[in-house]
Amino acid sequence: MITSILPGTNVEVVAGVRATESIVTGVVTMPLTLSWGDTVTTLKKGDNPLTTLGYKLTDTAMKLINEVMNYANKLILYRLNTGTKATGTLATGITATAKYGGLRGNDITVTIEASDTNWIIKTFLGTTEVDSQIIAAVANFKANDFITISGTGTLAAVSVKLTGGADGVAADISTYTAEIAKYDYNILVCADTANAAALKDFVLEERANGRMVQGVINGVAADNKAIYNSTVGGITPNYTLTAAEACATMGAILAKQGVIGAATYFDVIGWTDVSPRLSKIQQETKTQAGEILFVHLYGGVKVLYDINSLTTYTDVDPEDFHKGLVVRTLDRYAADVQKLLDTRAVGKIRNSLTGRNQIKGMIAEMTVRDYLNNGYIEDFTADDITIAEGTDRDSVTATVGIKVVDTVDKINVTVTAL
Repeated sequence: MITSILPGTNVEVVAGVRATESIVTGVVTMPLTLSWGDTVTTLKKGDNPLTTLGYKLTDTAMKLINEVMNYANKLILYRLNTGTKATGTLATGITATAKYGGLRGNDITVTIEASDTNWIIKTFLGTTEVDSQIIAAVANFKANDFITISGTGTLAAVSVKLTGGADGVAADISTYTAEIAKYDYNILVCADTANAAALKDFVLEERANGRMVQGVINGVAADNKAIYNSTVGGITPNYTLTAAEACATMGAILAKQGVIGAATYFDVIGWTDVSPRLSKIQQETKTQAGEILFVHLYGGVKVLYDINSLTTYTDVDPEDFHKGLVVRTLDRYAADVQKLLDTRAVGKIRNSLTGRNQIKGMIAEMTVRDYLNNGYIEDFTADDITIAEGTDRDSVTATVGIKVVDTVDKINVTVTAL
């Protein structure tokens, strides 16, 4: 704010009203039983999970995380098990304890070497040194990403491998659903069969509560536009994936594509084959049953057809809602409109004719800028928006008509021999 004392013109530059950022995109969530890590770990593309999950991304123990991070912008990972922490006695009365419970703690080694009147304490994960500290006494040791040291006593030169770490039993899946409901994500992946039905129900419950999320689940013929039934596994040079595990790959691909494009004929990174390979008749049968498939095609592995599990068509869920790109676009649009109005209209704009026209203008501007201009929809004008006063003095009703542009997925060619 400018305060003027002397005559003359004073100018300042301030930020005006900016376009509301779109909702999160490319975000996958997945519950797993793990051998290291906190209850909730968030990974972004390019992150090294060594300290948070105990392994490099290329390690086979990280295969499902690796599959997701090949495509997704972010993974919200939930650890279903707590496990038992590995420990090791460094000297009488002095104990090293793994930061997390789990089998990975048994791969930690702690060495102590004398250095004049001090001690050098090194922490190794496998053969990799992950921490080194010079201390005068145990009380000076600072907990690192892998161990804490507790107790009192006299240190001595030693090398101790921690033992007793165990993964333990996975908690009920309800612990995951209760926690993940607090986070923003696009695609929920179920990489096992035991929790498939429960997670399908959770996704549908989330949508009933107004959250435009989708699920990728193996073996659940949900007949629903929000559930993808992924039923084919994969083979890479380093590991294989069951059909349930391959949901991690499929979910991340769908999250990556979002509204940008269809997953039809999408090239799968690093896969050399699928399991099982399907004949053309099998592909047709499973596609008609609402299954989304990985197939071996043209010497590589691709997603066959970007479809969800919807197979029963109604006025509410017509046939084009069977297409993944169509539903993802509609879902994101609905969420973008909700965020736009929550942040710029609710509690800020009067419920008058002028105010309702403001709301109409906001929606039209966002729709043109983020959807029409990007080619995600077509044939849109402001006349496709209707804003009316609601039954309550503080409510309005909005109706928006948009036409999603799908990709060309089927080309029929007739070749005439001359």
